[in-house]
Amino acid sequence: MRSKDKELMIKIRSYIDEYALENLGRSPSTREIGEEFNMSNVTAFRYLKAMSEQGILKYEDGEIHTELIDKFNTDMNVVGALSASVPAGSPDMVDDVFVDEYFPLPSALLHGLSGKFYMMPVCGESMVDAGIDDGDHIIFQEDNVTREGDIVVAYIEGEGNTLKRYCKDEKGPFLWAENESWTNERRMFGRQFEVRGIAVKVMKDL
Repeated sequence: MRSKDKELMIKIRSYIDEYALENLGRSPSTREIGEEFNMSNVTAFRYLKAMSEQGILKYEDGEIHTELIDKFNTDMNVVGALSASVPAGSPDMVDDVFVDEYFPLPSALLHGLSGKFYMMPVCGESMVDAGIDDGDHIIFQEDNVTREGDIVVAYIEGEGNTLKRYCKDEKGPFLWAENESWTNERRMFGRQFEVRGIAVKVMKDL
């Protein structure tokens, strides 16, 4: 490749990194590079090979590697943002809950767990002493296998969904509100419920 094309190589490298930033670390194809710089797929391929030979990037087995691309964590989970809030207070019967959008989140932020994850805004103050305030967002894993002490999204028959602590005593499991300013009677949310998911992350605005 002629030396006068060096400037174009640098532009291609910049385009690849910008593309990766906008696409979660994915590199563009030779077709996309060709379209961006008005060249054929074959010419784009030859540029990538020449750039690899000159150490501008690495191009092996059809894969492009730059320092930026290699820093991306590709171990991601997909989280569905739900249309309704989860009450941290009295249960609420919410109909027609659907996923507004999906977004990726590194699995390291979800403790390396796998499965289906959803996010919902929190409405209410029954979990403030667990660090969950009105207006926060929780991410929960769709699961009904619970351990004592888990914070769960639970469905109370005839009343609706709620966010509470999953507790046990000699009588069995029950739901408990984490607001110490409430009376014990008010903090007790009963024993007849179905766990829909386990909260794994709280997201807050600053």
